[in-house]
Amino acid sequence: MKKIFFLLALLLFSPSVRAETSDDGFYTRWDTGGIYSTETPLKKGINVQAGFGHKWADMFRGEFTIEYARIVMKGPQAYNGEGREARTHLTSFAAMATAYIDLFEYKNIAPYVGAGAGVSHNRLPDAVVDGRQFLGDAHFRAAWKITGGVGILLPKDLVLDINYVYTDLGRFSTKTFLSPLLRQDVAIRKVNIGLRYNF
Repeated sequence: MKKIFFLLALLLFSPSVRAETSDDGFYTRWDTGGIYSTETPLKKGINVQAGFGHKWADMFRGEFTIEYARIVMKGPQAYNGEGREARTHLTSFAAMATAYIDLFEYKNIAPYVGAGAGVSHNRLPDAVVDGRQFLGDAHFRAAWKITGGVGILLPKDLVLDINYVYTDLGRFSTKTFLSPLLRQDVAIRKVNIGLRYNF
């Protein structure tokens, strides 16, 4: 345990690390994390993302990412004007452009905030509501997000990125013909950990 604290302290307060990784330029990123939602039928999920970005003027960053999310849906759901028990899962691929501001750098720690928008491809597979099967469907929707986090500068041009993201993926729904419509507007919260590599 003492060795772990020593390594963390070395990373956080080493001036040589800060000098290596705070330059402007292009970078790539990879993240993964967990999903939770305060909306009643949505449960936990997972997400992964990858992309690239550019930093300039020591504090501004722009990114393009491809993001995947899978969310379990189980519980009361809107169906024909009533709340019924539903069970299925949701999947989404999203392409997002995001702008960030790195607020400041202290030692090798850089907190930031950001906001982005893009398009999502949302798929709701066949769902079971009160024992009845509903045909799934997929749609393209507008999506947006706001985020905040902290970058911890590491050796070898790496940045450890820990972040919180609120994302609105738009609506998921079943097919509308031959059966009543089952739909869900999905807003999720993600806690991610990832790496950025500066070129």
